[in-house]
Amino acid sequence: MEFLSFTDIWDWIELVATVLGILYVIKEVQQRVSMWYYNIFCALAYVAIGIHQFLWGSVCLNIYYVIMAFLGIYRLTRDKASVAAGSSGEKDRTIVVRPLSSRTLVISLAVFAVASTALYFVFRSLDDPQPVLDSVTMTLSIVGTYWLTKSYIEVWFIWIISDILQIAMYALQGMPAPAFMFVVYLAASVYGYFHWRKNMTAIE
Repeated sequence: MEFLSFTDIWDWIELVATVLGILYVIKEVQQRVSMWYYNIFCALAYVAIGIHQFLWGSVCLNIYYVIMAFLGIYRLTRDKASVAAGSSGEKDRTIVVRPLSSRTLVISLAVFAVASTALYFVFRSLDDPQPVLDSVTMTLSIVGTYWLTKSYIEVWFIWIISDILQIAMYALQGMPAPAFMFVVYLAASVYGYFHWRKNMTAIE
């Protein structure tokens, strides 16, 4: 597909997913509850794209995103309400951050090592055109999305690594729209870390 040629329905689906994804990451940087709603619709679009492109890791990952979005809505709404109850600030504009424990970090690293290795062999057996990138980005994103629902500021480091790898994966598949989206994600991830760090309210 040539860049922005829009020759068939998949070009348009990629464009819609890109717009939704950019809106999602803007709201993620701001840590608004609405980010999870954009995430749901963006993920559903990428489920369709992944099936069309035989990117089975992307399909599974985006189904996981939809499920975790509902958990994220619940947790973030609760946490922001709890913080706002003790202050005069606007609830949805508060950036809440939990400390990342050593136990969570060790478990996350173990999950990444085991899951990414296992998924590589699964995706290779399914003739996935990008089994290494697909398995690694899927596992990073599984861990990262969980960290995001817990409001760990370190999630931005996961997103930076994942964004770089997903730019490569979509570029190799000849999909410029989602590749461009992850370029935007990468810039937002760097900014998001510093924005959260500057404006965060620590919670337990």
